[in-house]
Order: sequence, then structure tokens, then C-alpha cells
Amino acid sequence: MKHKYSSIMASSLTKVVSVAAIATMALNIIIPDHKQSETENRPLQTFPSWNTEHVLSGQYTKDLNTWFSDQFVCRDQNIHIKYLIQKTFGVKEIQDIFLTKQGLIEKTAKPNKEQLERNLNAINTFKQNYPELNVGFVTAPNAVSIKKEYLPKYAVTLNQDKQMDNIYSKLDDSIVKIDLRNTLKKHKDEYLYYKTDHHWTSLASYYAYQDIAKTFNLETTKQSDYTIYPVTTNFEGTLANKTGSVNIKDEIDIYVPKDKCDYVITDESTNKKSRTIYHSDALETKDQYTVFMGGNKALFHINVDNNSKRHLLLIKDSYANSLIPFLIPQFNSITVIDARYYFEDYKRLIKDDLITDVLFMNNANTFVQDTSLADMLEAN
Repeated sequence: MKHKYSSIMASSLTKVVSVAAIATMALNIIIPDHKQSETENRPLQTFPSWNTEHVLSGQYTKDLNTWFSDQFVCRDQNIHIKYLIQKTFGVKEIQDIFLTKQGLIEKTAKPNKEQLERNLNAINTFKQNYPELNVGFVTAPNAVSIKKEYLPKYAVTLNQDKQMDNIYSKLDDSIVKIDLRNTLKKHKDEYLYYKTDHHWTSLASYYAYQDIAKTFNLETTKQSDYTIYPVTTNFEGTLANKTGSVNIKDEIDIYVPKDKCDYVITDESTNKKSRTIYHSDALETKDQYTVFMGGNKALFHINVDNNSKRHLLLIKDSYANSLIPFLIPQFNSITVIDARYYFEDYKRLIKDDLITDVLFMNNANTFVQDTSLADMLEAN
């Protein structure tokens, strides 16, 4: 009797699951595809178009599976529910992101050793080719390094301090090496990193600028020299997108010098000019961090109305976007390159823009995996 009852229950459960699967598939087909996930801030796979080549290669099946996963009914809600369940049951790591009392902290990135050596050699060669230029190098440590005491107990991640020590040791002595770690660790309990994003905050950029100024012969400043505006308090960044976290929000502040200087910024990809690096329209989008510079572009020119004789070439990643406001008053012009998107002749820029100073600025996790910097420096 018991066996018969179990068989009936198993049969009923199978029918329920089958009906649910068919209903879900039907809903996925009926409901129009979403092109973008607001939660994950990434494009979604739409229903794949059929062709013989894709079917025979197996690509069509892969795309179809991705479509079903991406367009699954209530996908975004399920991501949030999954996060809450995992957190409730004590999970401390999701997709290489630690869940901590200080917010979400990304693991130390695994280096691309061959490419890292190539990038460092390319930077050293760059300095040898331009001995007359004042060349500086700064790597921004990530939260996993500065706030490591806040990581979950028994958390396993690579040692970023060792990675950075190795990087600085392989740079030529003629390059100005700017190490921010001691300064940031002194302020580690302050709001240096966003709780939901991999970037550092404007406060961290302020502290970083003071170290850069001291070693790069620029004017240091005080916080009282700026008016600090909180432009949003509901920022959810890349780490929130990956984990599906809920009830964690960030504030983005901008630092505006009280002693203002006029400047014009030109986005060379569109040839559009502006009198501010801030893009308020970005605050109405998912990626609010693009309030700085409007996001990552290949090339910007910033021309400043001051008496400085110095012209900076800044070769950077997105960490530098919130640092640029502090640099602007110190130079007559700043040429900003993101090597991930720039494929032109940088040597022409050095000549045409009368460059006197060069600053390489990347965060550690990006730099140890970068595959574009050496390509740009070695080209032409």
C-alpha cells in the first residue's frame, strides 16, 4: 500500500513538473524578449535566428539554451530571491564576490602572467624612448587589499599586496612609482569603496590625489578646498549586478573645487565639447558611475584655462575617471587615453599635445589581466 502511494505521488509530481515546464516554455515564447537585464546590467540573448550552418555546428542549440536561461520568466526576481536564500543560509561568496559587513568585495584577480610581463616591459621601454618626459605609474589597490580584515573568516583569495609588490619591483627606477596603499590603509574604515561596485569612491580618489601630488610635484589640497555634492544615494554597481543583492545602495559624491577654473572637454569619438566632465543624465541610467566622464571612451582632450606649462597624457582605466577632477587644475591640458579602446598612434598625441608628463593609472585587478596596454605602446 505504501509503495502504491509513493508511486502515485511520484507520478503526480512528475506531471506537475512537466506541466510547469511546458507552461514556462510557453510563457517564454509568448512574452516578448527583453534585450537588457536591469539587474545584471548586461545584454540578454534574444531568440536565435535559424540557419543550417548554426544548426550543424551546434551553435544554434547553445544560443537556444542561453535564450531560455536569459529570458526565463521572472528572471530578475529569481536572481534576487536566490541571493536572499544564499545569504540566509550563511553563504559568504557568490561568483568570486565576498558578502561582508562592509558590502560586496571582489576577489583578487588571477594574473595573466605573460601579458603582465609584456605590459611592464612596454612601460619601461616607453620611458626609455621618452627620457625627457616625467613618467609616473600608479596602481590603485582594490577593496580586497585595503579592507581585507573585513573579509569572511577563512576567505580564500590571492594576495594582492604581493602582486603589487611584484609590479612595482619590475618598473625602471626612472619611472615615478606612486604607491597608494599606506595612505588608503590609514583611512580604511572610511567610505573608500562602493559597497555594490568594484570602483573606489571620490573620497579614495581625493586621498590618492594627495599622494600623486606629493610625488609628481603638484599642489596638494584639503577637503575644505572643495564643495562636496552627493549626486545620488541609490547607486547599485557591477557587484550588485553579479550577485543580485538587495537592500544595498551607494552614494556617489562629486568634489568641485571652490577655486574653480574653466576648462573644455572634447570627446574625440563624437567631437562633442562640454564645460564639465560630469554627465548628470547618467544618474537616470543603471550605470550611474558614468556620471564621471560619461563612461570609458578611447580619447578625451581637456583644455584648461590656467597658467600651467604642463601637459599631461593620462593612460588609464575607469578608476581614474573619478580622479580626473583633482588633476584638472594642475595642468594646461590633459589628454586621456583608455588603451582598451584606443587604436591610433599615441606618438602623434605626445608631439601634437606638447606632452610634458605621463601618468599610467589602473586598478590592480584590471592591470594584472590587461591585454591591451602593450599592444598600444608597441604599435607603430
